[in-house]
Amino acid sequence: MSSASLTSSHSSSDSSSVDPEAEYTSSEGYLQLLATRNPGLVPESLKEALSGYSLEHHRKRNVARSEKQTIAKALGLHATPLTAQSLAATGIIKVVICDHSDDTSLKWGTLLVDCSNEDLVDSGNTALSVPVDDSWYVIEPDIFIDSNGLVSLAVLRGRCSQRPDLLTYVNDVIDEAVNDCKRVRPTHGGDLIQFGWNAGPHHAHVFGLVNNLTNKRLSMTARQQKDSRALGILALSWNLLVASLPAEVSTSCIKAIDGAGLPSMTIKGDSSDSGYTLDLPNGPLCFSTAEVAPSEGYIVAFDVTSSPIHTDQLYAPYAMNWVTLHSIVDPDQYQLHGDRSSGGNYVDVSLRVVVKRATDTVMSMQPKFKHGTTLAREGVCRQGTAINFSRHIKKAFDEAIAIEGDVKAMVTQLAEEKK
Repeated sequence: MSSASLTSSHSSSDSSSVDPEAEYTSSEGYLQLLATRNPGLVPESLKEALSGYSLEHHRKRNVARSEKQTIAKALGLHATPLTAQSLAATGIIKVVICDHSDDTSLKWGTLLVDCSNEDLVDSGNTALSVPVDDSWYVIEPDIFIDSNGLVSLAVLRGRCSQRPDLLTYVNDVIDEAVNDCKRVRPTHGGDLIQFGWNAGPHHAHVFGLVNNLTNKRLSMTARQQKDSRALGILALSWNLLVASLPAEVSTSCIKAIDGAGLPSMTIKGDSSDSGYTLDLPNGPLCFSTAEVAPSEGYIVAFDVTSSPIHTDQLYAPYAMNWVTLHSIVDPDQYQLHGDRSSGGNYVDVSLRVVVKRATDTVMSMQPKFKHGTTLAREGVCRQGTAINFSRHIKKAFDEAIAIEGDVKAMVTQLAEEKK
């Protein structure tokens, strides 16, 4: 993956050049070829059947091509990513100049709660109510840039507004994964489900593919189908995030990905380097030449969970996520709280920013600075996808490569000694 992939990979995802010989790789194609070259050997009824099949095959392929082009246009996947200033010039967002601060009074592990939601804090616990004062920001779509011109935080809404059916599909796949897969952090509230590559269990760090389906009796085909659907929405998320967020964010992350050398996201039994499939209700769509997601992705589904103040160590400067649903699922429970905040909002403590959660929000942040999420009320569902770049996974990968190199060197040395 290179910086050039920001535009070229998306524009090629809808191309569908046809190899004439490929038409005759199936048994039907062979019969079609036979009927064309040796018409006297094939009955007229079979010719008519083959002709009808061929027309239907081409019709379905044209419909699929048109649908892919429609999706790419609606989500802006063909567009060249805009810089922060260019996005601001469109008028849909504003740019705020603000530097990170390191307030030592805001300690790791401190709970965060929205103002007016202090009743959510259990007796004996302390929490920081946000926004603290008028110096804090409560933002909708905005981009924060520091005094050196670097993007610190970017929030954009409605990138999938023209295709609500895609959001529905993504959320359906998330629901399926929540039911089928083990969580990464079972002691935490909500569901955080990892896909792609990981560093293995804490007691034995080993770089390898995630294996998180709880039903071990599933056939390999069934397992691949479930994993493929999850990887499909994560690839869609990655392409949407790259196309939507400021170009500075995408470019710097792709540079870090190239430098790290980790393999792209994949599943067991899949050797392809590109492409993904969306198994939509009207039929699957295969974006065969589009970029797959980077090595590490997550499906996230939270109910009443929160995340205290903390930092994360990444090998890339940003993490990215797409909130695909923020919805009241239990009106009776939610109405008990009147007009108070639903909670679960993202907080960048070092920027003094509260980001209100909303369906169809794409966001990039710098997790090396203090951040967290506020305590959430019951009756509200929050879920989405996230792309991350954890240092401990890169470390496991580097160690695996080093061990492989040592083994090869040892084998070579033994071979030389035998000579």
